[in-house]
Amino acid sequence: MTRRPKGMRKVAEQDVDTDVVADGPMLQGSSDSRQQVSYIDLTDDQYPQRLRFRKDVVTELCHLLQPDLESQTRLRTALSVASKVTIALNFYTNGSFQGATADISNIFQFATHRSIRQVTDTLKKRRRDYISFPMTREKQLERATGFFRIAGFPRVEGAKGYTHVALRAPLTNPETFRHRKGYHSLNVQLECAHKYQIMVADDRYPGSSHDAFILWQTNVPGLFQLPNEGRGWLLGDKGYLLSTWIMTSLRNTTIPAQHSYNESHATTRNIIEQTIGILKQRFCYLDSSGLR
Repeated sequence: MTRRPKGMRKVAEQDVDTDVVADGPMLQGSSDSRQQVSYIDLTDDQYPQRLRFRKDVVTELCHLLQPDLESQTRLRTALSVASKVTIALNFYTNGSFQGATADISNIFQFATHRSIRQVTDTLKKRRRDYISFPMTREKQLERATGFFRIAGFPRVEGAKGYTHVALRAPLTNPETFRHRKGYHSLNVQLECAHKYQIMVADDRYPGSSHDAFILWQTNVPGLFQLPNEGRGWLLGDKGYLLSTWIMTSLRNTTIPAQHSYNESHATTRNIIEQTIGILKQRFCYLDSSGLR
């Protein structure tokens, strides 16, 4: 059995709040601890590299999440909301618990892990406030007009795509998570509007799940099958079946009109590929090459 370090046993025995800053001196019983560092202490040059957001955006995020993240303990070493958000954003950006993620806030890894979990769970709880597929006539017209301006494809209500987010092999049914390229992943389905707004994000299914299967587990098909609701269609790749509400590219094109259709379809649908690229560029932990 692996023995925990003496300091870690002491923390467990005293049942210290896991929101507490945990450094070497404190674990040995000293009342002193290193000063917490948050985004407030970063220089302007560090923001793009460490957090990928401007200072005012991070401040707004802290205010939004404060009711859920504020520590219930009165200990002076309790992590602040600003520190927790800084830790999480730094992890999303770098994709690693090691190195900069712990250093940026001067805390041990177990406290880092808990902060990331708290912030992630809180963000997920609020996702419906920001990720939605509005089907009012005004919104449908706005999206259709925006997509049409890209390459002349009419009545487009969204571009559909997917990305695989790598993860360590789960203990339960690991093979269902194995992607065809050999690594374990989640098959994350996304749909976006013409200005890169994400309207659907579904991360519930393992890497071996087929894209078309995942689509039918969402509420999206129903949006386009209600009377007088969906008046257009989505653009998808060849992994989806052609239907009255999802348009895919044509195979074996032989005439100019078919070539033009495919060109317009590919150019318009490319908005979802750009959206995924922006997400992975900003948040390295989403990229399989960034999994550490």
